[in-house]
Amino acid sequence: MALKLMRDNLKHLKWVLWFVVIVFVLLVFVDWGSGRGQQGPSNVAVQVGDHVVTEQQFLREVRENEQRLRNLYGDQWEQFRSMVNIAEQTAQQIIQRELLMEEARKAGLVVSERELQDQILSYQAFRRKDGSFVGQDIYARILRANQTTPEQFEARLREDLLIQKLQNTVRQAVLLSDEEVEQEIRKRRETADLDVIVIPVRQFLGEVTAGDAEVQAYYEAHRDEFTRPEQRVIRYLVVETNTLRRLLPVNDAEIKSYYEDHIDEFKESEQAHARHILIRVVPGAGPDADAEAKVRAEQVAKLARSGVDFATLAEKHSEDPGSRSRGGDLGWFGRGSMVKEFEDAVFGAKPGDIVGPVKSQFGYHIIRVEGFRPARVKPLDEVKDEVRFRLLESRAAAEAERRAAELARAIERERPDTDEAWQKIADEDEAVASFVSPPFGADEVIPGIGQNPELRSAVFEARVGDIGGPVPISRGWMVWQLKEIRPAGVPPLDEIRDRVAAKVMGEKALAAAKAKGEELARRWREGAEAAELAREVGGTVSPVRAHRRGQPIPGVGPSAALDQLVFEAANGDVVGPVALDENTVAVAKVIALTTLSPEEVRSALASTRASLETERANEILGALLERRRKETVITVDQRLIERFTPNGKAG
Repeated sequence: MALKLMRDNLKHLKWVLWFVVIVFVLLVFVDWGSGRGQQGPSNVAVQVGDHVVTEQQFLREVRENEQRLRNLYGDQWEQFRSMVNIAEQTAQQIIQRELLMEEARKAGLVVSERELQDQILSYQAFRRKDGSFVGQDIYARILRANQTTPEQFEARLREDLLIQKLQNTVRQAVLLSDEEVEQEIRKRRETADLDVIVIPVRQFLGEVTAGDAEVQAYYEAHRDEFTRPEQRVIRYLVVETNTLRRLLPVNDAEIKSYYEDHIDEFKESEQAHARHILIRVVPGAGPDADAEAKVRAEQVAKLARSGVDFATLAEKHSEDPGSRSRGGDLGWFGRGSMVKEFEDAVFGAKPGDIVGPVKSQFGYHIIRVEGFRPARVKPLDEVKDEVRFRLLESRAAAEAERRAAELARAIERERPDTDEAWQKIADEDEAVASFVSPPFGADEVIPGIGQNPELRSAVFEARVGDIGGPVPISRGWMVWQLKEIRPAGVPPLDEIRDRVAAKVMGEKALAAAKAKGEELARRWREGAEAAELAREVGGTVSPVRAHRRGQPIPGVGPSAALDQLVFEAANGDVVGPVALDENTVAVAKVIALTTLSPEEVRSALASTRASLETERANEILGALLERRRKETVITVDQRLIERFTPNGKAG
């Protein structure tokens, strides 16, 4: 499509055409001709502020995005198609584009008619050989062939140019020093091969102590470390729904009545029982890898058909970690539970058949069909426990709320003001538990309760002794009382002595680990075997190859301090010890370095600066987008999204 090729050449559209592949979200394509009539207020697919995108417009963009991916992946598109939720990604693309345009308009940016005309003439399809415009009739005919109109094309082109102006404006505001660019060049292109020995600090904790004088001195010298915000402590009672499920009665008559009233919920489609052996093919693997996997699968299938125990073959050859340890057993499953190729093979076979290799998006499957079970209604005896749980689930929630309301009234009457008094109330009901929270701040999760902003806000507005609730939490229903307000500042030493002592001992253990590291580094330089040195500290030698600045080191993580020592060293140097954090010390030997000369750095300055400017501009635009998103009312017709998603659940 000529228009599509032209639009794909607009490199600045990367902010407009964000298209993230969501793996393992299956996409169901619908009939594009099934629109719901004329456009109108009830036909809104996406609305961003005052900007409305109708269902017809939305479906057109979905089609364009699918075609873009089809052209990108070619023959592999059908394989990747099942991994992309195009409708969801198209909705996000529309939202992002409109937010960027709003940001551009707010910045006072406009696209002139001359700029629009120049952009149209930049496309070869719209120019004669002499460079002049092809004329309005040919122009309109080209656009009609691409299922659009001059008005639609120019409106979108104007949007693209506006976003390009915004990106260019932001990029011009990015200032980078030569030093920053050089650091990035070296980070991207210089590499090091090294061997690393990690020394755990915890090994030395048993060798150190913290005396009272040392604790006092550390506390005085590091008071800022122990500064805390204002905190609250609450005591609370919880009526626990899990306990009520165990205590509340449910008789057989109730179970039978629920079963009969909800009989449709216990219908089961035809079920198959199968085992499989998966020879995995990585998505995007080339034809050689695919052919190799197919040959392996055929060899395993031949063994299975010759009478070799299938479960044994699965444990040895299958690359499905979820079923390999069970001899490839997948249990019972109905239609729609497996990928189509696998399902068709199973339901088209007979019990005892060995089927395959069958190709799916995951690789090649060798399948043994164990048996079938016809569609049925599960008998009551089979689902009795499930029915009991369903009844208790709703009953326990309602009962927990009722008992919590009674507790709240009793506590308001009695006004208990000690932990013992609250515990006494809890002891009167087996389903009630009493707790006292650790101190927590205004922005912290309440320990033992979890994320509950409304509860936390109520606690921080209360006075000592105030009672609140009942409040629903994940475990049931709670009633609480504010027990204590701890002011902001440095707590007295007696209150945090254990924490301070742990800091003192941690520093001593770190110093001991560094001393051990000094010894290991010296002996390593003198020719000692690295493996022997590592064993002395209970570790192994970690080979790190093609390491770049800022990259994590396995078992260590990123370390700017170690990177600096390594890239300033020479081949064969042993560097360290260096404290990676308060828990680990490392010693490393440089095996090989690939570094840049000053001339090589200078030759890469211009291209790297341009790349960095784009990255920084995109980071700024991302922050602007996030702020604009928070300020804008955005609605999406989820029912429309669900039409493209399996089982009606948007991914």
